Amino acid sequence: MYQVIAQEGEKIEISLYGELTADEFQQVIHQLESLCTMHPHIYVLFDAGGLEKYDFKVFLEEYDFYKEYKSHLKRVALVSDKNVQSFLLDLFNRFTDTEFRTFDDNQIEEARKWIFPSRLP
Repeated sequence: MYQVIAQEGEKIEISLYGELTADEFQQVIHQLESLCTMHPHIYVLFDAGGLEKYDFKVFLEEYDFYKEYKSHLKRVALVSDKNVQSFLLDLFNRFTDTEFRTFDDNQIEEARKWIFPSRLP
């Protein structure tokens, strides 16, 4: 499952939790594509701390999105356990212009500050 937690202009926080299906991930991709059509750069926070079941192929199948919109991805934060972090870190390292940081499950506030720095405490 997924839920958009916050969206402020070109910045979005998406929570991935429970079992993430291919259809649900496709919906996430469509949301990101919409942001990319409205803004030259986007900032994305994925909170995958509650993700219990997923198929890494789901992420890999969206390579066309990454290829087409990689110049739009300015900053991506991932909050998750170490297994998801290492896989997606390798994936996003292919984007030379994308700032990508991983955060442990208990560092959600630090990730939010990195993606949404203009928010007041």
